[in-house]
Amino acid sequence: MVVLAHPRVQQLDALTSLRFVAALFVVYFHYSTLFFGHSAALPAASLGYTGVTFFFLLSGFILSYNYRSVDFTNQQDIHNYLVARFARIYPAFLASLLISLPFFIKAITQIDGPAQQLLGASGLILAPLGLHAWVPGAACSLNCPSWSVSTEFFFYLVFPFVLLKILRRPTAWLVTTLLCWAAMVCFLGVVWSLYGQGFSLTGYEAHNNPSTNLLSQFIMYFPLVRLPEFLFGILLFVYWSTNRTIIKPQVLIAAFAVLALAFTVLEPSISDVALHNGLTAIVWAPLILAGASMQRGLLNWAPLVFLGRISFSFYLLHIPAAQTVLAVNKYLLGGKISSFPWLWALGTTALAIALSVAMYALIESPGRRYVMSRWSETLARARETVAAR
Repeated sequence: MVVLAHPRVQQLDALTSLRFVAALFVVYFHYSTLFFGHSAALPAASLGYTGVTFFFLLSGFILSYNYRSVDFTNQQDIHNYLVARFARIYPAFLASLLISLPFFIKAITQIDGPAQQLLGASGLILAPLGLHAWVPGAACSLNCPSWSVSTEFFFYLVFPFVLLKILRRPTAWLVTTLLCWAAMVCFLGVVWSLYGQGFSLTGYEAHNNPSTNLLSQFIMYFPLVRLPEFLFGILLFVYWSTNRTIIKPQVLIAAFAVLALAFTVLEPSISDVALHNGLTAIVWAPLILAGASMQRGLLNWAPLVFLGRISFSFYLLHIPAAQTVLAVNKYLLGGKISSFPWLWALGTTALAIALSVAMYALIESPGRRYVMSRWSETLARARETVAAR
């Protein structure tokens, strides 16, 4: 019998489907640059990176929903929780790093400067340990999207120590988190305006410039900087759990649409740092609340829910899939992709989805079951030993 990390809860299938939507938005952002030359070439593509804010919010929300009744003062419950988190994330995460190794090696050899090259190469050690987001220069060196998984590992460690406190005093935590987030964004915004050399924080120009690369990676990827987004997700759950009966999903979806349009129009006048590091939580929050309250409708359609289940693998594999296609284009097709960007972008998306299905079926899902079954066996043997004494 496999140990359950938390009591069984009703599945929120609409939120599972929305995970794929957010992952697809991130893919849209990356592929717009890789295949079309610039994220501004396609509508709203330049905001695609904000899908990661959705993931951080949703992580806080779903963990709170699942573990709200778990006693984290009990050491065994903490251990069960951590093993469950490891089982959920690590098999697909490690597989994605292994798949990305050839591209990582090539990228390291192309870095100018021994210091930058050493930082990038350190990702080979730090990434499998889930620590690369803490080191600018390493955070994006081995399958760049994996930086957010490194940050999630940190959130997982924080969660058992803050959940009960937030549930008891949500208003105080909301005010404190908002103030800390605002102070952090203002400070980092000033730093970027002084030392960012006029580059866009998310643009390739900043990452290709050695003097701004490390600063931009710190601002965007450092786990402590992104923690407020996760805490906002927990607070969002508190609001939903006490108001779910009066929330109208239709109104929330309309609010999401209006806010999304407003941010798309106003993007040029909003701070890069604020946009990248959590301001769009205002936009994503109504969508998460709507999804959590929807028990019927399109988002509960089984094929969409399945896409949501493979969305983690999709998110991790979309860059290796694109790198493979671009390598084939360069070395075998003579650069013909540039003449048909939509065809190749859509084809690469389909390839990434197909690879994600395989990853989910062969590694992610079996890996989770294997880790949890081994943990259950370990606990059973420990209990037998104690009983025999």
